[in-house]
Amino acid sequence: MKPSNRLAKVAIWRFISIFITLVILYLMTGDVRAATSTTIILHVLLTGAHYMFESQWDRTQEKRKWEVFDESW
Repeated sequence: MKPSNRLAKVAIWRFISIFITLVILYLMTGDVRAATSTTIILHVLLTGAHYMFESQWDRTQEKRKWEVFDESW
């Protein structure tokens, strides 16, 4: 997948997930302000957690590449 397509896919999914969260929280609370602020805080935290997960995943995959390379010798 091209990086530009991947970015578009991620951006579209993020928009959908934010919208779903906002609607559910509004239906639960009946308060637009509370739903909006909670949605923003939640998605900032989730984006940070996703970034850390991806960073750790990349490090693990890089380490595995070298382990497989070492075993093949």
